[in-house]
Amino acid sequence: MSAIKEKIAKTNTMSFAEKLLTINQLQQTITQHGKLSDDLLKRINYKFRLEWNYTSNSMEGNSLTKQETRSVMVGNITVDGKPIKDVLEIKGHDEVITRILQMGAGELNISEKRIKEVHKAIVHEEDPAKQNQIGVWKTEPNYLHNYKGERFDFVAPAEVPARMHELINKLNKEKNGIVDAIEAVELAFWFHLEYITIHPFYDGNGRTARIFTNLILISYGLTPLYIKEEERNAYYQYLADIQGYGGSPELFYEFMADRLIRSLQMVLDAIEGKEIEDPEDLDKKIQLLELELSAIDPANEVKLKYNDDVFFSNYETWIKKSLTYIIPVIQKFNKFFTGIKHQINIQQASVFINYENEPVATIIDKLTAEIQKQKDRVMHQPVEIRIQTFYGTLIKGGLQSFGCNYSIRITFEEIKYEVTVDRFNEKGRKEEILFQKLLHQGLLDNEMLLVANELGKTIYNHIDYNTKERGIR
Repeated sequence: MSAIKEKIAKTNTMSFAEKLLTINQLQQTITQHGKLSDDLLKRINYKFRLEWNYTSNSMEGNSLTKQETRSVMVGNITVDGKPIKDVLEIKGHDEVITRILQMGAGELNISEKRIKEVHKAIVHEEDPAKQNQIGVWKTEPNYLHNYKGERFDFVAPAEVPARMHELINKLNKEKNGIVDAIEAVELAFWFHLEYITIHPFYDGNGRTARIFTNLILISYGLTPLYIKEEERNAYYQYLADIQGYGGSPELFYEFMADRLIRSLQMVLDAIEGKEIEDPEDLDKKIQLLELELSAIDPANEVKLKYNDDVFFSNYETWIKKSLTYIIPVIQKFNKFFTGIKHQINIQQASVFINYENEPVATIIDKLTAEIQKQKDRVMHQPVEIRIQTFYGTLIKGGLQSFGCNYSIRITFEEIKYEVTVDRFNEKGRKEEILFQKLLHQGLLDNEMLLVANELGKTIYNHIDYNTKERGIR
């Protein structure tokens, strides 16, 4: 066991001063590893977001489970059976702490305005009578009954503006003189106690206290901390003893230091490639994944993999019909050219047919017959159908004449197909994917028409540009 881990194992017997030294050593060890990779930082921040969102809100009576909290974090705001207030408060809280985790040190200042803005972001009320209390200092007294059942009154509303102004001024003055992590930790824990004792809002005081305590820690390169469900009673008891019975703040500081040491060690574990999720988290993630996937439209489920039956089914249901839109558009431009030799081919199956002005039905019948001859080749690998134009030479072009060759491709892959069309560009053609679909999802009539029209635009733009550029017209 490393010297650091030996110290961590003995934290219960350490004094606050010793725990501060451990915190400082952990932070220095993390710093020595240099800049973390984006993937690792994302993983660490997600862990902190989940624990911070869930633990801090559930402490204040939010009914969402850890799994439901995770669901809201990924964008699902329809948690069945839970009050919309609880869902929106988790959502707002996550947005706030995500922003804090992404901030640079210079942005992590604390002001009365920022405290009120954060309160507005994390507190939601459906009762119109309470909505005007969000983001403003409390106007009515608030109190709690502590673990002994005795009432403790927080600072009176009339005193809040002056007390908060004094607290923030002192905080910012002290922050300017901080030189190391040890001083930052002491300042953050002191601020937490002072803020909680003032209790400046009608509700949401615990959540905002923990947000700004963590903001102070983060601004000095430390990690946020969180308080687990089984640790809440100790947290509340330390606060009550200090507020009502003259208890030593150092005991509270020691408690908070242990939470911070846990967070710092978690970062080190992640850096060393260790698992940082709780053992039960994987099962909960799987349950959430199953729940979220069950909400996906069945039309977007993978139902088919490529084989010859799948190819012929697509060919009969929509590809042949697409050709009835595409071929006439190609033939509209034939009158401008000589030496026309349009082609439809499937190279993987050795299918090639040429056409010029034949009826569309005749062309499709010819193509179908060729595909049937090469049926065995179609099944071996996904194929690509190319509908290519070869317009030969512009009849009216004279010595400046030119050709015009573009194509549409229907490319099959293992579970999907793509429809790609060539685009005219002055510096050369470009390809554009118009559709990507699963193999069981055919093109609709309006989509077939769009494909044909886009190819027509490409051909027109090619002729229009070149006849002007070359001085033909």
